[in-house]
Amino acid sequence: MEKSPQNQDGRAAELLSALVEGKVISGAQANVVENDHASTGMAIEDILIARGWVKEEQLATYAPWLAESENNQKGASGAKPSRTFEENLKKYRSLLAEMLGESSE
Repeated sequence: MEKSPQNQDGRAAELLSALVEGKVISGAQANVVENDHASTGMAIEDILIARGWVKEEQLATYAPWLAESENNQKGASGAKPSRTFEENLKKYRSLLAEMLGESSE
């Protein structure tokens, strides 16, 4: 079943609210993540991981629907899609550099 952008935005807001309420991130950090998401189009969870503010284990606690989504995306090999801090950080820096017309190196 395909998720609508509106449903994804609702889940993103739900995740950020839960993280703020759980004192995992501050309200200011949530605002930065929302701005990054609007500017780059990156997923909220990827931005949180790239910035080092949340670990994947915390996402599993605060956003269990993400684990369900990843399980649905498993390939024929059954391997979990790769998403490391380094990969997210590289993507994040590349997108920001592209927006700013700078080198990401």
